[in-house]
Amino acid sequence: MSGPAPETERERQLRQLAGRLLTWPDPEGPATADLTLGYPDELPPELVDRTELRFLGSLVRRRAGELVGAEMIFEGPGDPDAVAANYATMLVGLGWERIEQPRPPGGGFQHRSMMGSTLLVDKRESAMVFLHAADREDGGAELRVRYDPVHGQDYMATIRSGMTHEVPMLPQLKPPPGVKFLPEGTGGGGGRWKSDARAQTEMAPMELEAYFAKQLEASGWAV
Repeated sequence: MSGPAPETERERQLRQLAGRLLTWPDPEGPATADLTLGYPDELPPELVDRTELRFLGSLVRRRAGELVGAEMIFEGPGDPDAVAANYATMLVGLGWERIEQPRPPGGGFQHRSMMGSTLLVDKRESAMVFLHAADREDGGAELRVRYDPVHGQDYMATIRSGMTHEVPMLPQLKPPPGVKFLPEGTGGGGGRWKSDARAQTEMAPMELEAYFAKQLEASGWAV
């Protein structure tokens, strides 16, 4: 019978140093941050046990011994948007509610690693989950799940009183994986919008154009 190897003194010191570096001054009181290959017992089990993604580990934050937050990292095959959507759908099926967050106009060309997050809250709006997925360099997707059991009601009140923005005409446009891409801004108003970006790639211009054209078609655009 085998199990995890015991932690060495150097590994313990490195883990404690990482925890110190990940801790910041908190107006609500001193908090600790701990890196672990597991997850806290107080965590809702569906956040880990109901997904086929590989669980890598978590950052656990506590204040006076009470859990105040946890961020977990998963990885697996698939497109980041699909991975995040599937995880969100699984949580909705278990009673969580997906919340649309007010955002400033954000259509047009986007960097793949800077896509927005998905917010879900539990039935009492006491706990929140933020999902953010990105491409992995070696293929597949990395999913970060941030769990906050403390600030759900305050955050929801802020959202409900937040400002609304004009919806842009442009959908979000992501570059192909592996393409060096630099968005240079999206702007407009009054029904007119534009978006600029630079791409460094060996793809032929027509191939790159076709890649973005498919995203526009999927959003209802037509020639």
